[in-house]
Amino acid sequence: MKNPKTVLAASLQYDLLAYRHDQLYLPGALWLLFVIIFAFFRSPGFEFDVAGAYFGIVVPLIAGVLAASAVLTDPALELHFSSPRPAWFILAERLGLILVASGVTALAFQGFVMLNGMDLSPFGSFFNLQLDWLVPSLALMSLAASVSFGFKQSTPGALFTGLIWLVQVLLREWFLATPAARYFFLFTGVRAPDSPSLAANMIVLVAISAGLTILSIALIRKTERYL
Repeated sequence: MKNPKTVLAASLQYDLLAYRHDQLYLPGALWLLFVIIFAFFRSPGFEFDVAGAYFGIVVPLIAGVLAASAVLTDPALELHFSSPRPAWFILAERLGLILVASGVTALAFQGFVMLNGMDLSPFGSFFNLQLDWLVPSLALMSLAASVSFGFKQSTPGALFTGLIWLVQVLLREWFLATPAARYFFLFTGVRAPDSPSLAANMIVLVAISAGLTILSIALIRKTERYL
C-alpha cells in the first residue's frame, strides 16, 4: 500500500505539470506589468490606486479566470475520476494551487511597493490587507468553478466571472452607495477600506464562496457528466 504522503506529492507534481504554461505565466506577466506602472508613473494618489487595483481587483480576476479551467481542461480527467481519490479532492488540489499562486503574487507586490516607500496602512492591518485579495479571490474562484461545472465546460465559467467582475468595476459607486448591494461588492477592502460595512461585506462574500464551493463539490461528484 502506497504512503498517502507519497501519493499526495505525486498528485501535486502532476497538477503542476498538467497546468497549461500560459496559465502559469499570466499571473507573473500581470505582476510585472503593474510593477512597471508603479515604478514609472508614481504620484501620491495614483500609486495608492495602482496598489489597491492590483492585489484587490486584478489578482481576484486572474484567480477566477484560472479556476474556470482548473479541472475540466485536464486531458487525463477520466483517469482522475476513476482513481481512488474523491472528485472533490481533485478540485481542492487545483483551486489550492491557484490560491497559492495568487497569494505569492499579492504578497510580492505588497513587498515591492513597501520597499519603494509606500505606506499600505490606509488599507488596514497586515491581516486586513490579505483579506482584501483573499476574500474576492475566493468569491470569483468559487463562482467560476460552479458555473463551469454547471455548463460542463470552462468557457462559460470564465466569461461569466469576467462579466461579474467588469460590472462591479464599472458600477463601483452604485454598489458602495446602495445599502443592499454594498454587501455583495467584491472590492470594498481596497476601494472603501474605512467603510463601516466592510466586516459584514467580507462575511457575506465568504458565505457566498462557501455555498458556491458546496455546489461545485455536488456537481463534480457527478463525474459521468464530464466524460
